[in-house]
Amino acid sequence: MRLNQKLVSLCISLRLFVLLPGLVCVGGLYAQEQKLSDHEKQIKQGQDRIKNQLDPLLKKQDVFLQEQYRAQEQALLSDDDGACFDIKQVIVENVTVFSEGEINNISSSFEHQCLGLNRINRLVTQISNLYLNHGYVTSRAYIQPQDLSDGTLNVLVLEGFIQALATQDEQLTTTQLALAFPGRTGKLLNLRDLEQGLENLNRLGQNQAKTALLPGDTQGSSVVRIDNQGAGNWRASVGINNTGVEATGEYQLDASFIYENLLGINDSWVSSFSSNVGKHELPQSKSRSYSLVASAPYGYWLFSLNNNYYQYEQTVLGASVDFLTHGSSFNSSLLVQNTLYRGSADKLNLGLSFNRKESRNYIEDVFLDTSSRTIYVWDLSADYTRYFSAGTLNSALHINKSVPWFDAKRELADAEDDFQFIKYQLELGFSTAFTLGEQPVQFSSNLNWFYSPKVILASEGLSVGGRYSVRGISGGSLFGYRGGYLRNDFYLPLETGLAFLPGLTMFFGLDAGTTNLPEYEDRNSDWVAGSVIGAQARIFGLNLSLSYARALRVPDFLDVQEQELDLTVRYNF
Repeated sequence: MRLNQKLVSLCISLRLFVLLPGLVCVGGLYAQEQKLSDHEKQIKQGQDRIKNQLDPLLKKQDVFLQEQYRAQEQALLSDDDGACFDIKQVIVENVTVFSEGEINNISSSFEHQCLGLNRINRLVTQISNLYLNHGYVTSRAYIQPQDLSDGTLNVLVLEGFIQALATQDEQLTTTQLALAFPGRTGKLLNLRDLEQGLENLNRLGQNQAKTALLPGDTQGSSVVRIDNQGAGNWRASVGINNTGVEATGEYQLDASFIYENLLGINDSWVSSFSSNVGKHELPQSKSRSYSLVASAPYGYWLFSLNNNYYQYEQTVLGASVDFLTHGSSFNSSLLVQNTLYRGSADKLNLGLSFNRKESRNYIEDVFLDTSSRTIYVWDLSADYTRYFSAGTLNSALHINKSVPWFDAKRELADAEDDFQFIKYQLELGFSTAFTLGEQPVQFSSNLNWFYSPKVILASEGLSVGGRYSVRGISGGSLFGYRGGYLRNDFYLPLETGLAFLPGLTMFFGLDAGTTNLPEYEDRNSDWVAGSVIGAQARIFGLNLSLSYARALRVPDFLDVQEQELDLTVRYNF
């Protein structure tokens, strides 16, 4: 093979007969599979770091308004004190939203009975509440004067609609309103549509939009006024931390820049950068990443384009000579997401993205064809959020399927390992707040579960152990394709009484994770556990985070650091 010939020449020129991690050069032999795994793990670590940096920047606030419009309480008064009317049939008119069966479920219980005024009012209230509970807060049922001698009770429904959308905020244009609330003028007024529109506006950090309902010019019509407290259309931050790894740089400098409404269509542009800084023990120890996410909503749809680039360099120490290994990855994805369902306190999103993932890896200047690849991946996702009085439930399911299209590699050149794969990821999270004595406590628990029917690339697999999974483990982790991890966190906000330190938050965490072990033929699976304690504070405009993490359980065969002390300093402007 051409690659092996280059490696043989390189070995001879260096008079090399050494064993490097993942690289064996003895008479031209090369352990390609191990080197592939090493490079893929580097790519995995880089992608995890990018995700951890981007997730807080992309997080948006959900909007639910139903609590502002409570259902009317049903009067439980007796009918005995007044006259009643013998009602054989109830006819409900002008209903376009609900089926005949849904209306009959209410009206049938009032037929063939003698109804007094209280019972009739109860019927009207139940129909109005049906509309109200489904978000139609300006629709109502009512009774007109009528002759009930024939035993027929006619109930009319006035379904409220949107006459116009209006705003007094100069920062919100008619184009922004039209894209956030597309086609709503003249349609029935429903809180779900208003909630979605507010989310579309408030996903931009410069907006704090709210709605107010004003009477329209005609009966049943309303003007939806958008009140907004606007701010600047850009934000930035810069920070430094020691959360890198020795191989590619422990000390990391990162920065982010967000620009909003550049095109005037509620679009958001999120960019981030990170790089190692300072001196390191290894001759070469570098890592750097760039990312850009552009997104824009249209009603119940969201369109997003994500690009990120990661590169690394590290020195592999040998018995006689050191080698420089370096590589990069470039990923692009296009996401289309739709909010399929909105309830009074929950919603369901369905997304589909197409991803291109490219990696290039080298030893010195020799291109490693076997550990470099291009793959294309479909990602079908569904995420569900539910708000309870006791807390919030979040869940997400991802199904990833690679396809051998365009310039994608179908097979690993020599080892004949298939690059194509399918994998399933499930994420479950629950957060709540409570008091312990007089101390407020915030708690969150997050489960991440991963499954693939066969061995896949390490960069696409599961990594258990490290800052982004099981804390307290550094410099290595368990890699597999069947398993998961659970993270639990407690946050205790404290009042210090100090002018320069108005608030301090202590936090504690406990994690555990497990996975199968395809790299170890004599082991089926194993597990790790870790803990963390730390504090977050804001001092003189700086956001500080200090934490100490310690491993609680590590397998004997896993050579890692079992404790880590992390410090992050960040300035937002």
